[in-house]
Amino acid sequence: MTAYDTIFLGSSPNALIAAAYLARARQRVLVLESSPQIGGAVSTAEFADGFCGDIGLTSGRLDPSIVKDLQLDQHGLEMIERKTISSLLPDGHSFTLTSDCDQAVKAIGKFASKDAARYKQFVQLLDLARDFLQTAYAMTPPHAHHPAAVDVRELTALVARLRGYGRREMTEVIRLLVMPIRDLLDEWFENAHLKGLLASPAVRGLTQGPFAGGTTFNLLHHLAIGDGYFRATARGGVGAISRALADAAKSYGAELRTNVGVARVVVIDGIATGVVLDDHERIDSTKVVSDYDARYTFRQLVAPSELEPEFNRAVQHIRYNGSVARINLALRELPKFAGLHDDALRGTLVTAASVDNIERAFDDAKNGGLSHNPVLEVTIPTLTDATLAPADKHVMSIWFQYAPYQSNLLSESVLEVALATLSEFAPNLRSLVLHSQVVMPHDYEAQFHLTEGHLYGGDMTLSQAFFLRPIPGFAQYRTPVEHLYLCGSATHPGGGISGLAGANAAKELGLASMAVSV
Repeated sequence: MTAYDTIFLGSSPNALIAAAYLARARQRVLVLESSPQIGGAVSTAEFADGFCGDIGLTSGRLDPSIVKDLQLDQHGLEMIERKTISSLLPDGHSFTLTSDCDQAVKAIGKFASKDAARYKQFVQLLDLARDFLQTAYAMTPPHAHHPAAVDVRELTALVARLRGYGRREMTEVIRLLVMPIRDLLDEWFENAHLKGLLASPAVRGLTQGPFAGGTTFNLLHHLAIGDGYFRATARGGVGAISRALADAAKSYGAELRTNVGVARVVVIDGIATGVVLDDHERIDSTKVVSDYDARYTFRQLVAPSELEPEFNRAVQHIRYNGSVARINLALRELPKFAGLHDDALRGTLVTAASVDNIERAFDDAKNGGLSHNPVLEVTIPTLTDATLAPADKHVMSIWFQYAPYQSNLLSESVLEVALATLSEFAPNLRSLVLHSQVVMPHDYEAQFHLTEGHLYGGDMTLSQAFFLRPIPGFAQYRTPVEHLYLCGSATHPGGGISGLAGANAAKELGLASMAVSV
């Protein structure tokens, strides 16, 4: 029986990054993944003959320092930028914004001249707030009650960066963190359609509507991790990110196993000493790192009796309630969207005609129903990556919000609503569908152990961020069980594919000299 220095449970990019760093430091590392493919919900798989689609997350960028440090280009990672985002509107009035700010101003000027004059200044403010969050995200959160000397130094540097923006800008950045996205956009813009498009990432993966306080923080979070308005994927789908990280980890000596179910973490006298698999095999290790969220880790992998009642209560009150369904469509040919050019189809298409429309979609979900006017994010990845479908065929990927975990929605109903909604803008869409795949929140929970089907390990709200993530007092990737750590999206800095949680966790696992830049 082989003993390891560190065992990772789960194989998201965060786990693979931490595993790669530890293996590079000559530790004996084992990664155990319960699903058939590496990456868990950050994976790409065939859903119909010759057609491949992303299973969970559909976009994301690793922190550039991680890509460089692990030399991921040498492991086949090739990123594809989505440089446009388009609002799907009726009667051919759809419009497109590009990542080029000057071009975006020109596009807005065609239908909202006053808003166009303010857009660049708005983007500059968001960039300041993003810069601040990126600085915070690259550090391990401080101990709130008993900060150590290193905590004080890092907090001092973080405050100095904020003060360096100037008094007015510093105040604005702080204010953004608590604002409803509706209020922010009402301050800056007049056009309802523009505000709807700009509000859409603020509720991405969040079980709240745009009227809720803190939704601007959710927008800033996505901007900070490189998954805001203008997104990216990898050639071969987002799963290629996980595959490149897995190859890097293996090149340093890490072992990876898939289709391996873990029954429990072995805890002796309050210390994690290894794991027991579903087939009763025991594997010993000095440290165990869970890539899963806090509730699954401390309800399924660790017996609650090993933990204090206060800790158990805090874990039980983490907010999840996943509300995203994923749809992949295999298409016989490219659909025709009225009013959109080919460049727009290579980016992201969004159905969010106004902030009020988004709030009404959330109202339906809040009341346990299915919105008939949902927020959809649509991509056609085969326009930039022909490897995902047979020749001259296409894949359409749909992010459907809201499809709440707490309701009893059927996948057939979600698919029908999505097709009905998109057929208003692409009337020939239904006739092109060869096959479909729908993944519901309950499927994410069953397949990938994501509590309540939440793709980000819990809602990205201020009450569950920074030194409060996953719960107060345990934001440093450590747990009450000695030698048991967390490293996934449930930890700081939260959901997405930046990989910073894994990099930060690696430092806490003994690689203090490792630096992650911003």
